[in-house]
Amino acid sequence: MKTLLAGLLFTLSLHAVAAEAPGEQFAQVGPNRLAWECRGEGGKTVVLIAGMGLDAHATYKNTFRNFSVPGYRVCLYDRAGVGKSTPQNAPRPMRALTDELDGLIRERGWRDVVLVAHSFGGMIARAYVQAHPDTVKGIVFVDSVHESWYPAMKRTMSPDGWRIMDMVISWERDKNSHEDYVEAIQALAGARTLDLPVTVLSRGLPYTNIRQAKMSYDDVDAFNTTWDAAQFELAKVSTDTRHMRMRYTAHLFDEQDPWLVLDEIGLLLKRVEARARQ
Repeated sequence: MKTLLAGLLFTLSLHAVAAEAPGEQFAQVGPNRLAWECRGEGGKTVVLIAGMGLDAHATYKNTFRNFSVPGYRVCLYDRAGVGKSTPQNAPRPMRALTDELDGLIRERGWRDVVLVAHSFGGMIARAYVQAHPDTVKGIVFVDSVHESWYPAMKRTMSPDGWRIMDMVISWERDKNSHEDYVEAIQALAGARTLDLPVTVLSRGLPYTNIRQAKMSYDDVDAFNTTWDAAQFELAKVSTDTRHMRMRYTAHLFDEQDPWLVLDEIGLLLKRVEARARQ
């Protein structure tokens, strides 16, 4: 089940400019101890946010290791309940996830933040920007979920297909990461349109691992068709958006084409820099 979810549901000084110490480290943020790691030098920070129930180190390992942009460091972290961070035993609302990210950013003194968000991490990135609009300078969504996907999928799938999806979403909330997809949709209701550089990268290969749960071919098609349509809705969240399809990349992109994602992060950083000069 955990393998299925990993692909399915789809993140010291206040003025430090030197490289962070190498290797995984830990920060106390509220009641939780969060595992984090940074590499590179610079006063500006790219923060990688993983999807629901996903270890950030595994999700981004090739992207993280190969990132190199002058003036920027790249950092990733495991949310509480994931990886080596403090385990959780109850569902956590979106507010807890965004407060946790903000606490880590402030504790580490990360400045001029650009978020790179995968899958469910995209909802966390958007909710975070809604609460802290001055902290984030740009976002790259890597096959991130949009809230329109859930109702469209529910309308399109057969009752048996939706029963499987509901089981998976409930298992994630109650048993695994304790992150609540339905509550996250509600938290984003009425979200304002962003005015910052955004890139939406959408997978080019369909997700088929859901067949392991004996979902029918028609429902697998519904899963993917509604996801693809929701990517166009995601591209509307900002007034300054670049939308690109990753032709040969599936949902778990890092094993197949981290290079395209790295290129697109670099292009977004140039857009961020150009806006800063205006």
